[in-house]
Amino acid sequence: MNVIELTYNYVLTAFTSLLSTFVTPSSFLSAGPLIVAFLIAFAVVYVRMALRAGSWFVNPVKMLRMLFPKRIFFHHSARMDYLVLLINNGFLFFLTLSLVLTPAFIAETIFWAGNEFGGISATGETTLLHRIAFTIVLVLAWDFGATYAHYLKHKVPLLWEFHKVHHSAEVLTPVTALRRHPVDMLVGSLVTTLSLGVATGLWFVTVGKGTEAITIFGAWAGIYIWRLLGYNLRHSHIWISYGDFWNRVFISPAQHQIHHSTEEMHYDKNFGHIFSFWDAMFGTLYLPRHEERVRFGIDENEMEDFRSLGGVYLSPIRKSLTYFSSNR
Repeated sequence: MNVIELTYNYVLTAFTSLLSTFVTPSSFLSAGPLIVAFLIAFAVVYVRMALRAGSWFVNPVKMLRMLFPKRIFFHHSARMDYLVLLINNGFLFFLTLSLVLTPAFIAETIFWAGNEFGGISATGETTLLHRIAFTIVLVLAWDFGATYAHYLKHKVPLLWEFHKVHHSAEVLTPVTALRRHPVDMLVGSLVTTLSLGVATGLWFVTVGKGTEAITIFGAWAGIYIWRLLGYNLRHSHIWISYGDFWNRVFISPAQHQIHHSTEEMHYDKNFGHIFSFWDAMFGTLYLPRHEERVRFGIDENEMEDFRSLGGVYLSPIRKSLTYFSSNR
């Protein structure tokens, strides 16, 4: 295969990978989740504007400007998000492939150890109740792993250097969720892989290997429903809080927007993805009592490092090397 063929195959694979971000039904950036998020945002903004105006007639042009403000979607930070999406999910498509260390490998190792040293040989159950229970276990394991990985990225100085890329966003759009440094992506994948592998392995040795999780479009049912019902509003300008009670169970869009705030009282709060009780366990849960106007980003002294594409990818590496040299 010559250089031209290799280049063609690479570009084609990169394009296919990028396209899958928007057409794979289980992706949060596919049509379904985006449309549902829009409808939720439309309903919330419409009611707020109507109550403020004292009339149920709302100017549609004003509504669209509220939902899709140019100052956000064409902001320099948003344009940087689009470029990072193009590079990470397109040209660096290989980073989205499965790690060599997979949940299945970890689970099989635990199952083998259980059989080899504990004489455990559970046969597995495939009833609907078992499938529901297994799905819940997987969703909880994934969410714990993702939340703990997020916690580590803030608390471990070296990991924070790479996670700053995500927090350097000055405005939030659904695409901001994918504004991540490749190292940050790999760390998150590793921790969630370990969490899922251990949970699956424990299920294997206690219940058996025959149970299948319930899926929707290839994603576990709980994950898909979470992505469908407003996940995209977490990274948006639309403030939606679930109220004091439900904010203690699920992470609301408002709580994640608080997480991106530059206010000191909001630092290192609300690490959760789906459930907020992990934050309660870590002592990092923040419950907004009212709509809080917040500014997004990181310390202004560091912001300039992330306003260029080179800075986004190279600044964390440079700072991490400085970190290593200063700790010798």
